[in-house]
Amino acid sequence: MKKNTILLFLIGVLLLPAAVSRAQEQNPSLVHDADSLVFVNGDWESRLLHFGGITLRQCAFRDSSLFHSNQFISVLVIRNSFRFDILADTTLVLTSDFVEYAEALAGINGSFFAWDAPWKSVNYLRVDGNELAPNRVLQDGNRTFRQSGCIAVSDKGRLSIHALPQHVMDTYDQDLWEKELTAEDIISSGPVLREAGKDVPVIDNAFNKARHPRTAVGIRRGGRVLMVVVDGRAAEAAGMTMQELQHVLRWLRAWDAINLDGGGSSTLCVRKNSRQPVSVVNHPSDNKLFDNQGERRVANVLVVK
Repeated sequence: MKKNTILLFLIGVLLLPAAVSRAQEQNPSLVHDADSLVFVNGDWESRLLHFGGITLRQCAFRDSSLFHSNQFISVLVIRNSFRFDILADTTLVLTSDFVEYAEALAGINGSFFAWDAPWKSVNYLRVDGNELAPNRVLQDGNRTFRQSGCIAVSDKGRLSIHALPQHVMDTYDQDLWEKELTAEDIISSGPVLREAGKDVPVIDNAFNKARHPRTAVGIRRGGRVLMVVVDGRAAEAAGMTMQELQHVLRWLRAWDAINLDGGGSSTLCVRKNSRQPVSVVNHPSDNKLFDNQGERRVANVLVVK
């Protein structure tokens, strides 16, 4: 009897990994539940940048511990008492230079851009009440998934995230939706990843499925704003798919969230006050080195003052 029990036990141990693997394939959320524990229990470093309520949190996930990969994540948590602003220029500028010029406390890169676009922006852009660029739409007149929402900043500097209604996404709207929004500053981007506390379905395409450096903005239900940058294209940081980024924003308790331009553009800059120098705190990938020196020039940024 004992021999049979031991034999059954050994068979169970041998078959357990395969059973777990099959269960994970059938229910991917099991993998994400495990990753959520890794994320929450990570060795997060927190640095208070401003007593009014700006905190930088960073964590390196090594040994392929998060999403079966190495990751480096930077999160700036900002109380809603601070003012936000969208900045743009007719030429491309380093994110850190935008922050320095504005005498801001922090900033991240903004939305997607191209050399031949108005104000170098391929997405709708409004700054200080002035419309600077329309959405560059597809040949059939429809928007792209990277124009599925926007960040808006009121004249009082309050930030909000808006998701484009699906019935508008399916029309030849171009930028009529943004024009009807009341805000001092607006910048379109996408995809929208979280809306009213729920994940928004992520389109299955190459841009979303590949791992890249990523930049996103989230807002918690209580009003705190999250500036999130995920490093990538390095042995120390693989970057994330769009769905992996969505998981991170959910674990950060973002009520609403939107993706911004990523890749070599992904940059987060901070400083304690306007008299301190601006520091890049993530690892921009444009120089192909895992350091703080690889900034790419961008068309626009989001800053906090």
